[in-house]
Amino acid sequence: MKIIDRYILREYLYSFIGVIFICAIVLLVYMLIENYEEILKNNPETRYVVLYFLYSLPYNLTQVVPLAVAIAILYTIGQMARHNELIAIVAAGISTKRVSSPIILSTLGICWLTLIFNELVVPGCQERAGYIEKAFIEGKGEKILTRNKEIFVKGKGQRFYIMETFDSRTKIMTNPSVIDLNASGSSLAMRVDADKAQLIEESEGGGRFWRFENARRWIYDRSGMLSRYEKFDEPINLNMEEDLDKFLSNRKKPEEMNIFELRKYVNILQNRGESVEFYKTDYHLKMAFPFASLIIALICYCFAIRIESRNLVLGYALGITSSIAFYAFTALTQALGHHLIFPPIVAGWTPNILFGAIGIYILNRLTL
Repeated sequence: MKIIDRYILREYLYSFIGVIFICAIVLLVYMLIENYEEILKNNPETRYVVLYFLYSLPYNLTQVVPLAVAIAILYTIGQMARHNELIAIVAAGISTKRVSSPIILSTLGICWLTLIFNELVVPGCQERAGYIEKAFIEGKGEKILTRNKEIFVKGKGQRFYIMETFDSRTKIMTNPSVIDLNASGSSLAMRVDADKAQLIEESEGGGRFWRFENARRWIYDRSGMLSRYEKFDEPINLNMEEDLDKFLSNRKKPEEMNIFELRKYVNILQNRGESVEFYKTDYHLKMAFPFASLIIALICYCFAIRIESRNLVLGYALGITSSIAFYAFTALTQALGHHLIFPPIVAGWTPNILFGAIGIYILNRLTL
């Protein structure tokens, strides 16, 4: 690595770390202001408030990484222009495209680190932050987070589940009903009612089944007429869908799942015949957004390198405006994907492709 590369890389990374630190402080202040009324109203313990802010910070920081990259590049190149270092570099026979190499390569490394951080750290922190927010900041208590009420969901095929409550911690259904319709969905094929059902997981062999207590079962013929009724005095064991307990639990938000969990969840919803465009859009966006930093870096560098030292404010304005435009366009395509106007893959990747093409076009037009 040449001396000039090390110099540019050092200045850029120092600026980036400084901007991230400032962003973290700003985000903490913003979260404090946003939750100030809830904190005063419910008076949670101080440790829960601190933990909520700390657990919320990783996700919020990943969202501002592209903006931090933009500011760091504008500041680094702006300082070099201000001290006439760019003129000296060009006079030495080094092109402005060559100057971008350490910035672009290091930004690519930041993209990969962001993706890994998004997969390994953010989902767990975001899930924990949501738990603390509802249980302690909003004062709803811990039980409300583990118990869903008045559930009516569709299972695989023509099966439906109805129950008063489901406790995701104990894996217990209260007053469950399992209903199977015939192939056409026009009439009942079977119904099972019980006072309670609990998921049993065997330590040996890894078997899983649901134990129904005080169960009653109705069997219907092809015409929908009752053909047999059974009442069980002893608990009965029924094998049902492998992922039923996960589906009945509180649904996670996309930011509370990594890419693999989100893809698995999409498959679960598809098997039940539910609409998955919302989650598919976020699935593609979860893969595309970490690389937004590279695209914004390319655009901001092109703006910064073309501005003379006396017009640094204009360079900063163009760079920040392009970054905000990327965020706005990403939010727009995400909304279009959620509302089925754009296919999920188009909604997720269009901002990267469009702004990436703009950045490459501007870079190719650099004359020095």
